[in-house]
Amino acid sequence: MRNPKLLALPMVVMLGLLSTGLAYAHWSETLFVNGQVDTGELDWQFTSAIIIDTTGPDYHCRDGFAGPPPEYWIGDKDVGSSSIEVDPTDPHIVTITLNNVYPCYFTMASVYAQNTGTIPLIIDSVIIDGTVLNDFPTYPVQLDLNGDGYDDIEIWWKDGFGTQLEPGDPSPEMSFWIHVLQPAPQGTELNFTIEIVAVQWNGYVPP
Repeated sequence: MRNPKLLALPMVVMLGLLSTGLAYAHWSETLFVNGQVDTGELDWQFTSAIIIDTTGPDYHCRDGFAGPPPEYWIGDKDVGSSSIEVDPTDPHIVTITLNNVYPCYFTMASVYAQNTGTIPLIIDSVIIDGTVLNDFPTYPVQLDLNGDGYDDIEIWWKDGFGTQLEPGDPSPEMSFWIHVLQPAPQGTELNFTIEIVAVQWNGYVPP
């Protein structure tokens, strides 16, 4: 004779499993959450630029800016001139113009920038006439400005790089020494551009 209690047991187990399954299905329901992330902006621009261009005699220097300080001095000629301008259409570029200059002519340009983005940045390197160059060159960089196969100037910079700028901060002075070399052409105006490369503060690799 079958025991009614034993017959009822499978029904109780089945009902328990069904209720457990229903509860599991309920608590595994997928929820969707929409979110928004606002990223920062890396940007900077030149704010001012000045250059040595006295009304008196021109400055001179030796090849390679050699010699004990001061490496440059006032000569006895007053014929060359130099100018610098922040590009009015793109404040990331400055243009330097050398007019009626000659071998041994020296000038120095100083530029200042500002962090106009929303994240900290560090000025990393320099672009001169479209060529990316080292941030702290150990020797002057020679450049052929008119494409005749001969270097016309040498340029050297040392200061103002590697400093972290918070949003809105101005940069320290970045100075560029410029010396006209012997192969420079006569009767020609020489022009070149200077840009700087800025990286986010945690992407900077010290030289």
